[in-house]
Amino acid sequence: MKRKLKKFTEFSQTILPHEANYLQSVVQFTDGEKLQIINLLISNALSKLEFKDFDTKINKRKYSYIKDWVEKKLASIDVDATIDWLISLKKKILTDAISSTEELEFLQYIIHYKTVEYNFQSLYDLAKEYKSYLLVRMRYKDHEVIADFLTHYESTYQNAIDIHEKLYAATTEITNQYTLNNNDTKHLESWLFEVFNNQALDGKNRYQAFVLLAFMYTNYNENNKLKALFDKIDVYFSKGEMYSRRLLSNYYASRVLLHSKQNEFDEAEYYGYLSIRQNNNDTLMYVNNLAAILLRNNKAKQAFNLLDKYKDLYRDVHNYHQKIGFCSYLIRVYSELDKMDLAEATAKTFLKKYKNEVLQHRWHHFFTSYINILISREKYDDILKLSSKFKLIEREKEHQKKNNYVPNISWSISLSRYMEGKINSDKLLEEIKQPLELIEPTLNQKQLMFKVIDKLSNNLPEAFLKLKSHI
Repeated sequence: MKRKLKKFTEFSQTILPHEANYLQSVVQFTDGEKLQIINLLISNALSKLEFKDFDTKINKRKYSYIKDWVEKKLASIDVDATIDWLISLKKKILTDAISSTEELEFLQYIIHYKTVEYNFQSLYDLAKEYKSYLLVRMRYKDHEVIADFLTHYESTYQNAIDIHEKLYAATTEITNQYTLNNNDTKHLESWLFEVFNNQALDGKNRYQAFVLLAFMYTNYNENNKLKALFDKIDVYFSKGEMYSRRLLSNYYASRVLLHSKQNEFDEAEYYGYLSIRQNNNDTLMYVNNLAAILLRNNKAKQAFNLLDKYKDLYRDVHNYHQKIGFCSYLIRVYSELDKMDLAEATAKTFLKKYKNEVLQHRWHHFFTSYINILISREKYDDILKLSSKFKLIEREKEHQKKNNYVPNISWSISLSRYMEGKINSDKLLEEIKQPLELIEPTLNQKQLMFKVIDKLSNNLPEAFLKLKSHI
């Protein structure tokens, strides 16, 4: 009997927590059984602990009704669905292919438009195109409707365009700060917060301001401000504002990074699984983030199952930053599961095929995983050959300037030099202390360093235990 509800159960498990909060705010059923179904669907979506089965005694037509109702409610506020509709209409207007039914739907949308929404700028641009379309065809009554809309919202549109341009300039400043570390962007904070909180503005500008604030707080390591910002947008999402599954996935992935930095790894894992519920262009990045968290939570088997599920996406993707990340985590997972031959073979094969891409995009991430395997297998000469061939010591010196630097590769090379008789124990201790002279490690960095030291101590306890006390 339960098998009859298999499809509905699977559907209910796709509902995201913020979708559930929104649905809860618009439920108006008087039928007791429909209320029972929707309330349990919402409760399950919000629960982190257990999933309760639906009542099989209720007529399955009511489950079909609830499924349709949920899909329609979410579609009605989905900003991505709206932009798809607007783009489709624009193409049909430009190619004289719009039907009378589609025109009527758009005119009704304009007549009943009362609140500036997420895609307002795109809507206004489309209305301008449609105005000309109507005038050429001497449809004066419909033309008047569109002209009134354009006049009424003209100042709002101009303000949106001005803010959009300022946001672009702010994006340049904030991303330059991240990549070049060459400027201060604090002067933008209060204005960005004002844009984000202004509910009279279009949602696209507001969401862009949110993204830039999150980027800025990450640059400055202001985690408390970042969490407060996330808690604020939580409320907007739960009201159905700025909603689409793509945006929610992006938000959940950002939450993963925040909770990870705060050592809240169970929370990070929870949001990591939420971030991959919806497939989009960033899914592989979200999978990589979740794999990292699962490894931090000592869940190598779950990390393996995750990566195995997305291996086709990994194989086909052309984003080398994420491709290299995925392979690096795969190597680490094989290592954790004691599949050393497979780990080393995977690293060798990937490096041979994508040498240039590895060096260009994520050499540190990849070689950290690869060298860790070689350390475990005591293949010190292989490490020194890699170091020489790919100039890893020179690359490490440049990499030390990064805020989150952990000298895993540097220490591994020094250990290998000692084990191969290239340096003595005093020189080894001097070399492994050297990368710490230029940095003041955060708590998170220290924890990662201790993890690296514990691994390297298996090969040479004395020097790395001295290093631990030095940190």
